[in-house]
Amino acid sequence: MNIKENIKKLIINKPLKLDCGQTINNFPLAYETYGMLNEKKNNAILVFHALTGDQFVTGINPITKKDGWWSYAVGPNKSIDTNKYFVICVNVLGGCMGSFGPSHVNPETKIIYGTDFPVITINDIVNAQVNLLDFFGIKKLFSVVGGSMGGMQVLQFVSNFPEKTKTAIPIACTSSHSAQNIAFNELGRQAITADHNWSNGKYSSNNSIPDKGLAVARMAAHITYLSKKGLQEKFGRKLQERDDLKFGFDADFQIESYLRYQGSVFVDRFDANSYLYITRAMDYFDLVKQFDGNLSNAFKNTKAKFFVISFTSDWLYTPAQNRKIAESLQRISKNASYLEIDHDHGHDSFLLNSQDFLRLIKLFLKGANLNETAQQEPKKLTQTNNRSSVKREADLKVISDWVKQDEKVLDLGCGRGILLEHLRETKNVKGLGVDFDSNKAAACISRGVNVYQGDIRNALSMLSDNSFDWVVFSRMVEELPEPGQIILDALRVGRKVAVSFVNHGYWRNRLHFSKHGSRIKNDVYRENWQNSHPRNHFSINEFESFCGASKELKKPFRLGRKVFHRGNWRTECKWIPNLRAGLAIYELVRD
Repeated sequence: MNIKENIKKLIINKPLKLDCGQTINNFPLAYETYGMLNEKKNNAILVFHALTGDQFVTGINPITKKDGWWSYAVGPNKSIDTNKYFVICVNVLGGCMGSFGPSHVNPETKIIYGTDFPVITINDIVNAQVNLLDFFGIKKLFSVVGGSMGGMQVLQFVSNFPEKTKTAIPIACTSSHSAQNIAFNELGRQAITADHNWSNGKYSSNNSIPDKGLAVARMAAHITYLSKKGLQEKFGRKLQERDDLKFGFDADFQIESYLRYQGSVFVDRFDANSYLYITRAMDYFDLVKQFDGNLSNAFKNTKAKFFVISFTSDWLYTPAQNRKIAESLQRISKNASYLEIDHDHGHDSFLLNSQDFLRLIKLFLKGANLNETAQQEPKKLTQTNNRSSVKREADLKVISDWVKQDEKVLDLGCGRGILLEHLRETKNVKGLGVDFDSNKAAACISRGVNVYQGDIRNALSMLSDNSFDWVVFSRMVEELPEPGQIILDALRVGRKVAVSFVNHGYWRNRLHFSKHGSRIKNDVYRENWQNSHPRNHFSINEFESFCGASKELKKPFRLGRKVFHRGNWRTECKWIPNLRAGLAIYELVRD
C-alpha cells in the first residue's frame, strides 16, 4: 500500500507489553487532529475508528481522496464541532494507514512482518493510543467517542483510565463478541487465507496481493453492516439496467454489483493481514471476562458521564448488547444514559447522515438552554403539553417539596425530563429517567438529564436494591401492566415511592358516564377507546384499598403523605377526595 510520508506519526519510545506476552518499543502511531487545543487543554475529544476506518475522520482523506469516514459528524459547526473541540484520531495498532502493523518491516530481519507481527487486542490498541495524551499534554479528555470497534475502544479506555475523560459515548458496540460475531469474522479471515496470493501472509506490494480473498471478506462483513429492510428498499430484486436474466454468474442483480464494488474499492485501501489481526483483536475483546463475569466492575472507578447509543435495525451489535452496557453502569449508579434510535439502515447507521443521531451527539456534548430545547424537540412532543402541565403544576410542586437536598431520584415515565431537571437545579438531585418513547428520551438528553430508554419493568430489574432515595410514578401507573407488582418492585429499588394518578372516581367522570353512558373526553382522555393505549382506570378508594391491605398481604410499605387536587389539578382538595379530587399524589414508604 502506498502510504504518503507526510502522514502525522508519533514514535512511541517506551516499551508496551502486549497481552500476548511480547513487548514492542519505538513503534509509530499515525494520527490526525482537527480544531485547536485550548489553553486549559480540556477540550480534546479522542475519536476511535471502527474496523476499516483510519485516522482521517473528516475532510478529504489524502490517501483515498474521498471524504473522511465521519464527515457528517465531525467538523466546524457539526455534532462534534471542531470550532469548539480539539479532535484526535489515531490509526489503530495493527492498522495499515501508517501505524505499526503487519505491513511494516521487521528491523531485525529486514523483511515485512506479515504474520510474524505479534497478536494484538483492543486493550493493546487503547494502551498504545493513550500515549497521544501525554504527547499533547492532555491530562483529561472532554470525551472519548467511537462506533462499532471504536465503541469497544471507548469501553476499554474508560476501564483502563477511569480518570482520563469527562464523558464517554460508545455507539453501536458490544462488551464482548458473540459467537455470531466471531463466526462472521472467521468467514472473512478464511476467505483471505484461502486466496493463494496470501502466501501464508508473506505477500508484499511488490507481488500479487490476496485481493480476491480480501474483497470477499469485505463483502461478507458489509452485509452485516446493513439491515434486511434497508437492503430490500435500496436494491430489492432489481436487475442491472435490464429486464432479463443472463443466466450466468455475472452480477445480474444490483445488490451483487454493489457488493462487488464495495469489495474492489476496499482492496485499494486496506491490507489483508491488518484485516486478519484487527478482526482477531475484536474477537478477543471480552470486558465481562476481564472482570470475572461482572461488567459493572469494568466501570466502578470512573466518574465519566456515559451516553450509550444503539440502533433498532442493528443485528451485528444488537440493542440488547448495547443495553447490557447501559445496565451494567446503572447497577452501580453511574452517570449514564441509554437511547435506542429507530433507524432502518442497520449497523452502519452511525456513519450516515442521520439527523436524529447527529443531533443527539451534539446535544449530549454541548447541552442546550431551555429555548434551544423547545425549538429542537420533535413536534411530536408538543402533543404532551397538557400532561407536562400536570408535572409542572402538581407533581413538580408537591414532589419537589418531598424530595430533600442531594437525594437520588428515579423517574419512571419521565417524559421530557422536566421534573428531574427541576430537581437537579433546585436541590442538586442526582436523577435517572426512564421512558419508552425515544423522542422524549432525546429531550431528556437535551436537558442534560440521564435517561434510560426502555421498558419500566426491565429498568427496575437492572437496578440494585436501595439504589435510589425516591422512585417517582408521575401519571404512569395507569399505563402499566400489573401496576401493583411494579410498585412493589419500585420499593425494592427506592426507599420511598411517589405515585400520582388521575382519579377515575372524580365526580365529573361519574356524571358524564351516568348521563351519556360513555367515557368523558378531556385533556386526560383525549382519544376514542379504539385509538387509546392500554390504561388502568382506578379511583382513590381503590388505590387506598391496595395500600391498606399491605399488612394482610405482607406488603413491605406504608402510606405516608398524600395530596389531592381538584379537577383543575391546581387547587388542593381537602375533603371527600374520591368524589371531588381529579388528581391524587401519594407517598409510599418502605417498612
